[in-house]
Amino acid sequence: MEAFAPDFPMPSGMLWQYEVIRWLQSFAAPWLDALAKGLSLLGTEWFYVVVLPILFWSVSKPLGLRLAYVFLCSMYVNGWLKDWLKVLRPVGIPGIQSSFAWTAPGYAMPAGHAQGPLTFWLMVCRWAKRRWLWTAVMILVAGIGLSRVYLGLHWPLDVLIGWGLGLLFGGLGWPASRWWAQRRYAWNVRMWLSVLFPVALMVIHTGPDSLRYAALLLGIGAGAVLEERWLGSGMDRAWWRRICAAVIGIAGLIALQYVIKWPQWPGMTVVRDVASGLWATLAAPWVFVQCGLYRKGDPVD
Repeated sequence: MEAFAPDFPMPSGMLWQYEVIRWLQSFAAPWLDALAKGLSLLGTEWFYVVVLPILFWSVSKPLGLRLAYVFLCSMYVNGWLKDWLKVLRPVGIPGIQSSFAWTAPGYAMPAGHAQGPLTFWLMVCRWAKRRWLWTAVMILVAGIGLSRVYLGLHWPLDVLIGWGLGLLFGGLGWPASRWWAQRRYAWNVRMWLSVLFPVALMVIHTGPDSLRYAALLLGIGAGAVLEERWLGSGMDRAWWRRICAAVIGIAGLIALQYVIKWPQWPGMTVVRDVASGLWATLAAPWVFVQCGLYRKGDPVD
């Protein structure tokens, strides 16, 4: 690694990370750049904004809800740690080429592109129980994490710590969410908890990223409780109806982002995220029932 050592002073704890980035970038090629950017996109916020609701609307409502809670809690902690540790990215360091920087706002450690995908896909693997999926997921998660180092957007240690936290949340999140799903509290108790928990998170840490994840939790949780209470809808077995529900749901979600994004008032980001959560778990299922894509069930007390 001596060939990749910097020609300027650098703290010893950062030296090996600098050399790893330089070593990875020594293999740079147009096809590898394209692959790294493609993998990196699979770890962005917008990937989960699309995939999580589709799972809830068209695959399994319990799975989608459990995934949303565990993933958003994981990313809330990620945002809190970034704001606390304040580790700068390698962007702008001499000798390191950074690209795709629009996917890397804020601080570096822990890497959200490492923590988020591992949390999400580990939960999916626990649900699907397919051996081949475990192998595919490990390759995918490794590729996403390494792509961030290759693109010069994260230090290697950012990714390693992100993987560790993703393993923690993904590993513990599945049994914890299953345990909670088996608790049959009265709807008003669940309603209070669905509101108080994310509000407490908003008070604990007010960083912009963590605040957004807590706001989404508020909308998703409250909407799910109200939907179960008032509507009790269920998916139809016909896949074409599920696909139509996903298309309508995503279209509504995108429209909501633009409509509420337009007024540039303080706090509108939180309002938009709460509204997005309510759309996903309450308003969209109501629309699906009206369109004949969902069955209306029996509301739960």
